[in-house]
Formats: sequence, C-alpha cells, structure tokens
Amino acid sequence: MDFETALADALYVNWAVPPAELPVPPAPLALDRTLGADGEWAFVTVVLFRQTGLRAVGWPWPRLSFPQCNLRLPVRDGDGVPSVWLLRELVPAWVVPLARGFGRQPATAASFGGGDCGSGRCRWSVFAGEPLDLVVRPSAPAAAAPRLGGWPETVSFFRERSRAYVAGRRLRRVRTDHPRADALAVAVEVERADWLAAQLPSVPAETWSRPHSAFVLEKVRLEVVVEPEGVFVVGAHAPG
Repeated sequence: MDFETALADALYVNWAVPPAELPVPPAPLALDRTLGADGEWAFVTVVLFRQTGLRAVGWPWPRLSFPQCNLRLPVRDGDGVPSVWLLRELVPAWVVPLARGFGRQPATAASFGGGDCGSGRCRWSVFAGEPLDLVVRPSAPAAAAPRLGGWPETVSFFRERSRAYVAGRRLRRVRTDHPRADALAVAVEVERADWLAAQLPSVPAETWSRPHSAFVLEKVRLEVVVEPEGVFVVGAHAPG
C-alpha cells in the first residue's frame, strides 16, 4: 500500500555509540559504522515530528495528523544501501490500530507534549512507560566526534536513507521517496532519557546526555511504500 504525507518540524537527534553496545541487526542488515580517532562507532537516532495530512494514495480521505517518535539505527542492507532499522515507533493510542493494520508498523501507544520546532526552539516530551524529555535550541552547525565530514555530509548521513526495515518473524522493508530539505542546526539538552535507557539497556546512561548532532527539517513531503509482508526473510539476501 502506498501513502503520502508531510512531516512538520522533524527533529533528528543522533548519538555515537560503540557497536558492541547496540543490538545486532537481523541479516542481511549490518550497522553502518565509521572509524574515529578512538575506535569504531555506530549510531542511534531518535526522530520526533508531526505527521500531517497522511492518507492512502488514491483515497481522498481521511487525512490524519498526529505526533510520532521513531527510534532507529543507521544500517546498510544486503545491497549496501544506507538504510535504517526501525526499533520502535511511538504514536498516540488512537493511531496504533491504524498503523498496525494498514501500515503494518511496530507502533506503540505514547503520550506527547510540545513540538513545533520551526524556529529551532521547542520542547518535546514523550511518555511510553518511561519519559523522554528534550529541550531544543538554535545552534551553529556542529557535530561531536566521530566526524562524518562537514555539516552537509553529517545531515546526509542521518537523513538520506530511503529504506527502513522492520524486524519480526520476517524482515519487511518500507521505502520512502522525498525531496531534499534544508536542515536547521540545533542543540538538544536531554532532560530525561529513561525511555531510551529502557529500549537500549546496554548503552551507558550517561551517553544519552551527549548527542553527537541534531537538526530540524521544517517541512518535508513524503511518499511511502509499504512492501508486502514476508518479502524479505531474516537471514536471506534482500533482492534489489
């Protein structure tokens, strides 16, 4: 099934983490790693956004709008394509049956507060059994070590990943086609990261207080293709 939507004020917050502290992706996925001065690193990304006007292609209605929080790991798939492994997808409770039934997404109910980061200044609060509270402020483009190139290369590394994979009994792929968008650099203060600590318990708690980089995309239109259930079997090479 194909969908179209727009993301408003999409906040990307990224952390550099030693690969040994992260779960091993299902084959043929592999963590997208980079070599820094002090060893090898992988990454964790949280994306918070307001999804607006979501509808199935060819259907004039309904058009749905709601906040969302995704926890994902940058990976390479069996074709070597930069992709993401989607670990968790948080949405309001009323969206869960729609996301699971029509979008076949690993959606979990959460409550949300804040958002609206168009000026580069906002607060996001998410609660899904445990809290995640972030304060966002405008900043000069900057990223901590390990370096991924300049600021455009850093944004590209985290954003330009058109394939998302969802693991379960079988590995399923979601493809997104979207245009380029200007990224507004921000600084993020992590006030509470209990939810992240619960999802990735092998990552030391102090890691969450030191994001590698963060940016906001004010508005991006997306076309989303949810591929059929069971196309990609865990352990098999994903066809192109």
